[in-house]
Amino acid sequence: MLGGGGARGAAQVGVLQGLFEAGVDPPVAVVGVSVGALNGSCIAAYPSQAGVMMLRELWMSRQAVEVFHAHPLGVILSGLRRGQVSALPQDNVRRLVERAQSLTGITTFEQMRIPLTIVATDLNAGKPAVFRAGTLTPALLASTAIPGVFPSVKIDGREHMDGGIVDNTPLDVAIEDGAKEILAISLMAGGENEQAPTTWSELIARTLQLSLHHQMLSDFERLRDRAKITILCPVTAPTASWEMKREHLDMVVESARDATMALLSQKGSTFVRHSSIHYMELRGN
Repeated sequence: MLGGGGARGAAQVGVLQGLFEAGVDPPVAVVGVSVGALNGSCIAAYPSQAGVMMLRELWMSRQAVEVFHAHPLGVILSGLRRGQVSALPQDNVRRLVERAQSLTGITTFEQMRIPLTIVATDLNAGKPAVFRAGTLTPALLASTAIPGVFPSVKIDGREHMDGGIVDNTPLDVAIEDGAKEILAISLMAGGENEQAPTTWSELIARTLQLSLHHQMLSDFERLRDRAKITILCPVTAPTASWEMKREHLDMVVESARDATMALLSQKGSTFVRHSSIHYMELRGN
């Protein structure tokens, strides 16, 4: 289970690398939302260290920089000043999706080595839209279409946007699919000792982060008796991961990897025996 979080998705790559290097059993299926859907498409294609290496290459690519080079709240404000519903064209995200598919060689759900589920938001119905079959590109574009930043995506006559709007860590989707053991990587955990926001953008970023994280906590409590749910939370600042320099991305990935390895060294194989949430501080955060 790979949750959303924009450029924090780099930390998700590091956690995945740590899990595979530690010998944790590979997933039998992947559920992804927003940036977690993009990351999940590589892992479902290659549920191994090879998939993680493809992800690292993807995150270091020019296409990733073009998507994540600016904080989305600044982009939204720019769009609002111009009276636009979306500030950026869909082309940047499409090129990133195409880059991911060129790395994996896979363009449909049916080609995946393990089942992949992508969650978007059906704007017409106001509820999650779940994709499990057909061409990957529309589902990935829909799930990653951040409101105010990228335009909505029309699929079968209905408008879709970022899955994180309604379900940023879709535990219930996995359980409805029959999962009895879930290992999730949630990206919206924030540090406790950060300075209070000093700008409007920082305030909105912090508010959104807290809202999505506490939604996940509520869902965890509601569902923990229906499946064994283990959630790994790399702790990031609200705006920490919007710097797309190669050295910074390397630091985010490696610090998430190190934090994951440290957790597994401490907890051993027992960390997935019972429903639990683990917070992992990243160095340099």
